[in-house]
Amino acid sequence: MPSTKFRHLASVMIVSVASGCATYRAESNINSAPPTASSPSSGVLISEDSLPNRVYKVLGQIEVTVKKLTIFNTDPTKEMVNEALTEKAKAMGADGVVNVTYKSGIGFTSWGYLEAKGDGVKFAK
Repeated sequence: MPSTKFRHLASVMIVSVASGCATYRAESNINSAPPTASSPSSGVLISEDSLPNRVYKVLGQIEVTVKKLTIFNTDPTKEMVNEALTEKAKAMGADGVVNVTYKSGIGFTSWGYLEAKGDGVKFAK
């Protein structure tokens, strides 16, 4: 029969190996299906400001959260959240996301998260 130390070590190793399977999860209030009019290669502007020198129409609020699923992974980055914002902005047909705010913490279902909220906008041509 294996010793208690050996069983504990084996448990730690199994958790370490299994933790690499699912590391992050992104959630949003926007459906991921991109509209047919949006070009997948088009860039989306992300700004923490309201861009007072640009004319735009607000299409709606975009909220995304990137969660760290295990203690062994690094914390979600602003780049990861901005990538999720860009994907959701394209899905709603937006050219940019303005007034973006960021919030981080630890949740009941994750070892850490970074969320962002902003207004999806369509720029006037």
